[in-house]
Amino acid sequence: MKPDRATLNFLNSFPDDCRKEGERLQKDGCVTKIFGNHLRVQGRVEDGGALCRTTLHFRVDVWEGECSCREAERCSSIVATMLERLERGGEVPEAPNEVDDQSLTEILEERLQRELTPNEAQFLDKLEKRYRRFEVEGQLVDHDLVRLNAKWPVESYDPIQLWPVPPADILEFWNYVAYHFRARNLSYPKFMEIVTDLAKVEAQLRDWEMERAEEEWRRIVCDVPASLVVTVQEVEFRILLTTTEARLQWRPIGAEAAYVSIQHPEKLVELRERHARGEFRMNDQSALLAEAFLAAVGPGELATLRLEDRDQAAVLNRLFHAPQASGRIVNLDERVIQRVDATVSWRASVRQDGEGLFVDLHLIGHDGEPIPHAVRLLPGNPNLYLGDEQIFPGPMFFQSGTEVLPCYEIPRSLIWTEAGVEFLTRIDAALPPALQAVVIDSVLRVKLQLRLSQKISGTETEQFIVELEAEDQDRTRREVMEKDGWIIESRGEVPPGTIYRYDRTGLLAFPALLEPLNLSWDPVRQSLRTRITKSFPERFVEWYRALPADIEVGIDEHLRTLLADPVKASVTFDIVSSEIDWFDLKIVVNVEGLNLSTNEIRALVAARGGFVRMQSGGWLRLEFDLTESQTRAVNRLGLDPFDLSGESHRMHVLQLSDSSAREVFDAAAWEKICERSNALSLEVKPGVPQKLQLQLRPYQIEGFHFLAYLSANRFGGILADDMGLGKTVQSITWLLWLQEQAPERVPALVVCPKSVLDVWAGEVRKFAPHLRVKILRNKLELEMDEIRGLDVLVLNYSQLRVNIEDLVQIHWLAIILDEGQQIKNPDSKAAKAAREIQAENRLVLTGTPIENRLLDIWSLMAFAMPGVLGSRKYFRERFDRRRDPLCQERLSARLRPFLVRRTKDQVAVDLPPRTEEDVLCKMDDVQEELYKSEVERIQQVLLGCENDGDFNTARFTVLQGLTRLRQICCHPGLFDRSYLTEESAKFTALFYLLDQLRAEGHKVLVFSQFVTMLEIIRERLAEEDRPHLLLTGQTKDRQKVIEDFQTSKDPTVFLLSLKAGGSGLNLTAASYVVLYDPWWNPAVENQAIDRTHRIGQVNKVIAYRLLMRDSVEEKIRVLQQQKQAVSAGVLGEEGFAKSLTRDDLRFLFAPVPSDGNGNARG
Repeated sequence: MKPDRATLNFLNSFPDDCRKEGERLQKDGCVTKIFGNHLRVQGRVEDGGALCRTTLHFRVDVWEGECSCREAERCSSIVATMLERLERGGEVPEAPNEVDDQSLTEILEERLQRELTPNEAQFLDKLEKRYRRFEVEGQLVDHDLVRLNAKWPVESYDPIQLWPVPPADILEFWNYVAYHFRARNLSYPKFMEIVTDLAKVEAQLRDWEMERAEEEWRRIVCDVPASLVVTVQEVEFRILLTTTEARLQWRPIGAEAAYVSIQHPEKLVELRERHARGEFRMNDQSALLAEAFLAAVGPGELATLRLEDRDQAAVLNRLFHAPQASGRIVNLDERVIQRVDATVSWRASVRQDGEGLFVDLHLIGHDGEPIPHAVRLLPGNPNLYLGDEQIFPGPMFFQSGTEVLPCYEIPRSLIWTEAGVEFLTRIDAALPPALQAVVIDSVLRVKLQLRLSQKISGTETEQFIVELEAEDQDRTRREVMEKDGWIIESRGEVPPGTIYRYDRTGLLAFPALLEPLNLSWDPVRQSLRTRITKSFPERFVEWYRALPADIEVGIDEHLRTLLADPVKASVTFDIVSSEIDWFDLKIVVNVEGLNLSTNEIRALVAARGGFVRMQSGGWLRLEFDLTESQTRAVNRLGLDPFDLSGESHRMHVLQLSDSSAREVFDAAAWEKICERSNALSLEVKPGVPQKLQLQLRPYQIEGFHFLAYLSANRFGGILADDMGLGKTVQSITWLLWLQEQAPERVPALVVCPKSVLDVWAGEVRKFAPHLRVKILRNKLELEMDEIRGLDVLVLNYSQLRVNIEDLVQIHWLAIILDEGQQIKNPDSKAAKAAREIQAENRLVLTGTPIENRLLDIWSLMAFAMPGVLGSRKYFRERFDRRRDPLCQERLSARLRPFLVRRTKDQVAVDLPPRTEEDVLCKMDDVQEELYKSEVERIQQVLLGCENDGDFNTARFTVLQGLTRLRQICCHPGLFDRSYLTEESAKFTALFYLLDQLRAEGHKVLVFSQFVTMLEIIRERLAEEDRPHLLLTGQTKDRQKVIEDFQTSKDPTVFLLSLKAGGSGLNLTAASYVVLYDPWWNPAVENQAIDRTHRIGQVNKVIAYRLLMRDSVEEKIRVLQQQKQAVSAGVLGEEGFAKSLTRDDLRFLFAPVPSDGNGNARG
């Protein structure tokens, strides 16, 4: 790169020997590192054992150099660095942000003992860019820190100060940033904590911040006399009026001082400033005058109101109308100008002199005498006329100025005309008797002509045309409305010697009365128009009915149909065909008295009471002639009387058997329906199977009876109870009953999410232990002969898709889809596979049958009870919330025989105060490998313990291992952060629960003894933008966090550590609790659950305990029960762990036996 002048000047500033040595160092490659930009370059020069760190700065138009050897003026290393820069030209790399020859990336990876994740590397890249910016520009702004945390507050665009001395390297830079993040309660990435020393930064900043605070107080203390002390003066204002102007006057209160007029602009400026600083104190009267005056007089103008200016004179009109200004406006004699309520008026009189006939206009006072002198108009509403000491309300003034003369002389020939009479009428002047004798008063009456346009061309749309005219009774004058308003179109013959005076009051209402129609001017037709749109009929009717009664309206025959009453129609339902339990219905609509085509009737019905354009050109609308009981009957059937598509409606006899439906069927059809419905088994209430190892609650028995009723009638259905009410238990009871009823043993199929496979199998083994149950985890385990010998096969939706070709070979006793919303998309592979399964009984379990779209429920019913909601096309056309707000009510009626839903509130009387449920999860892949590896390590330690002495020596190592195993059960990333991206079965199960609770709108508490685990959960919640809060021992404003949770309307997840949130809190806003990991002492877990189950809790509390199957967590639960006395005692949590014997620990780490079906038993 060719050196510029600044570079040459810099090199020439060094001695010759220094330059030559620098050239040697550069040629020999001693400049081992160089980086930077056009403003700052850093280098590392090594020669033998000597090391120099150099820096080049470009300031304005001069290069400056620095070196660690502190001999910058004679340093050959600085010369070598500059020569290396020239050698490389534009190829100097950016600063790597090193700390003692190590990049921050290398430092972090060395301390973390792993590579950075992509997200961590991305954050570090952002940090390095901010540091480079600071190095180049020497400053930071708020937006720089927003890049590192989006919640950093942007208070200005000015540079911000974060440190007393600029940071020497990126690590120091980061620690300052982290300190200020923490000071504002903002988070930063966990991985950066290993290079963060906030205590050191706090010590560095403490003295600096104290100095800054002291300097700020010094400035405040020193500036108080100059800026804060304000002398307040009590003053009063008034306005002085002369014949030509108004002046604002003021004086201090409490002294015998005279009022002083404010005449000069600079004095007015001073007054404004003192008023703005609050140096005046005044009463309301004075404040009104001062503020009105200051607002009316612009900056730089004369400090008066000029009365010849109408706008400034109008200010006084408003003040005279304000009661607060009473007594504060005076004349030159300092007499208060009094407002008189009696009005002044104009009087016209005829006068003849030598020059001809005139009409004199006099302003007449309230005493009936002409006012002898000029007065001043103060325009407003009403006008005011100002005399010497009084002011009067008065009539309209006809000139542009404000000076009103005592008399105006107008030639009689101008007044003895129609225009002259109208002029006197407008100014409210009484007509001279001679003129009044020849005036005839006549009213102009408005007439509207409304019609539809004839199309001028084939491409023109039809228009609604409005024509307005006004005419008096004698037809002497006709006006029409055009684009710019009313114009006189024609005049009739007037009797000689008479003058017509027209009352145009009716015309003044237009065009405002036409605004709702959104009309525009049509220059071709010379009329107002608007297009005939779909919404026109309703707009027209609403507008027409609001017209004043005295307006004459002419309307054409087509528009008149919009004003007619709706036509009445009757509705009946015809049975067009039937099968064993199914009827095909058609809706028949009869319109009497009109000869309408089938298409017209369909259009009227489809409009749902709206207007429909007929072939004749007019409009009709339909109203069903249904009684209230008939309307209820139609709604209960789930049918829409407006559905005249011509398609039949396939209905099950059970849907039609409602007694109120008799109202809409003829006798023969109703008899046929009753005959079929009587054959149904509607009261199916079998006893609870004896082999069920559980006492069902009353509402659960009702749920079982509903499922039995479905089976007895060969129906499929949906059990849609709230989460936590025991849908699984009710289903197992039903399966037991089905097995008892079946002539031979046939397996049932349960399909559920992967995270609850073990929950299902565990519940079956627990409550129906004689049933043979197997979990199918992968295709390799699929043995058809073995499956036929089972009672229950449990698999997930993925395995359903993969194994569907084999599964359809079995005719199942029953198929249950748990969390059935998994097939809400009817086009999904899971939904299609589920519909292929052949089974005697079909059941869907879900707490959220309709999540987003009504089509969701169609997909569920297409599996459970095919045909009951018609085809997909039929369903879409008839159940669309956007077009028909009542469709969901009709859909509920259709579903009533096949769906049961109970909320927790509805069955609260049957629920215990709190319910606890263990949710078992199964480890896979990496999580399972990590767990087995750690178990083997601890087992080796225990094998080496031959006596109690050895055991006591190894106890600490074993207990540490126990903690690591529990961490692996929670999440592999809790055990080792390098495994954060790996799957955790328990983590998946947690979000499965949270998804359901969120869909049902519930708040939930999630407890863990591991704060880091809560952070992992929080990261996932934040990624998915779910409302959540966190409470740990580090939380500062605990009460605010708790109040936020209690008052939030959102389904919030509250993450709490067992120690911080396990006691002393009242969190009754939640009625669901999740214990993410078990603790040694069950008393601690009970305390956590009790956070919701307290005084003020109106709901039943349901707690879920997440446990990893075939792990120490399952066995901890066993030990909890065995050591209940210890756990309830004073030993506490640490004492509980220490109470574990060598046999206890061997039990915890013993292998888990298999159940013979490839499934381990805990």
